[in-house]
Amino acid sequence: MGFKKNILDKLEKVVGILSGKEKQNAEIRFWKNEIEKYKKWYVGEIGELYGHPPPGDNKIIDHNPTVSAILTFFETHQKPKYLKDLLAEKNSFYGAKLLDIGSGPFPSALCFENCDVFCLDPLFDRYIAAGYPIHCYEPRAKFVQAKAESIPFENNFFDAIISVNAIDHVDDFEKTALELKRILKPRGRFRMHVHYHPKTTAEPLELNDEVFLKNYSWVSDLKRMHESKEKLGTLLTDPNEKYVVWGN
Repeated sequence: MGFKKNILDKLEKVVGILSGKEKQNAEIRFWKNEIEKYKKWYVGEIGELYGHPPPGDNKIIDHNPTVSAILTFFETHQKPKYLKDLLAEKNSFYGAKLLDIGSGPFPSALCFENCDVFCLDPLFDRYIAAGYPIHCYEPRAKFVQAKAESIPFENNFFDAIISVNAIDHVDDFEKTALELKRILKPRGRFRMHVHYHPKTTAEPLELNDEVFLKNYSWVSDLKRMHESKEKLGTLLTDPNEKYVVWGN
């Protein structure tokens, strides 16, 4: 019986590893496809991208056309998107050590001024391989390649934690919440834009208010701030999906 349980445990672990790899592969496929959209948008081959017309005088010009397109999209869409999605102002985290959970290939938290920005994501090496110019944002942002379930910082290190449409991508929701509790200072700032949706390969967690509160009730003065079917450039049509902003 013990031998059989050991085999089953090992098989479950292998399945979990394979599932995690497929989730990461799906994530990278998405971001590679995005680059192709940015390039077409940058040169005007598509009419608009996420509600933005092709750039004009606001084009950022680099020696590499792909980098030019990515940097222009970052300034045009990503930074304004974070402010809108998080219901925040540019000075909302003034003077803070700020951690963005699941930042993806953009340090979008640079939309916040006068704070020390850290971006956490397990896939930075693969974003770079895909063509994202992570180096262009350093040292304004610090990139930390790690999973949210195991964050390489000491207890109470951060003044504020944010996340935009990413917390549903983690492998272990409960463990992530405990890890964020560990690294956030007592009464620290907290703001999350959370996507509630049926599970997918890249986003395997089905979240709702009950699940979120069960894991994040430790956040000081936590409030359900907003609910919407849209974010900047995106409208949800599935009745089972919505965006919810939690914060203090």
